[in-house]
Amino acid sequence: MAAKDQELRPVMTRIPEGLRRRLEREARFRGRSMNAEIVKRLQESFDIPDQAQAIVDDVSSNLDNELSGVHQSLSEIQSQNRAILSHLGLPDPAEDRQRVREEARARMEAQRRMEAQRRKEAMERAEAAATPPVETDDGEKK
Repeated sequence: MAAKDQELRPVMTRIPEGLRRRLEREARFRGRSMNAEIVKRLQESFDIPDQAQAIVDDVSSNLDNELSGVHQSLSEIQSQNRAILSHLGLPDPAEDRQRVREEARARMEAQRRMEAQRRKEAMERAEAAATPPVETDDGEKK
């Protein structure tokens, strides 16, 4: 720290009597002057957010490492399950689910196409019904 930061300056402040008594009691308990106790507590109030962020960063890093290990273990277990199912001649449930989803999507797409075709045909019929027949030169109506 710069020498200016170490220089002590007097600060007048008013605090509630109950808080003053608590500070005095804590200072006595810790073997400090009341001024030293106040300075220590003020400094800690500025340091706590930095310490909390360091703890959060450390925990996040540890969680990331643990999750990576869990994902790797899970992949190994899934691979072993597939091998066992294959050995027993049983289908892989994950592949079955994917197949069922794809079949459901294909059915829904087919239904959408059929519905679109029905709407198109209905529109064509409606247009044909709304258009009056045209009489040709030989007297026939079309």
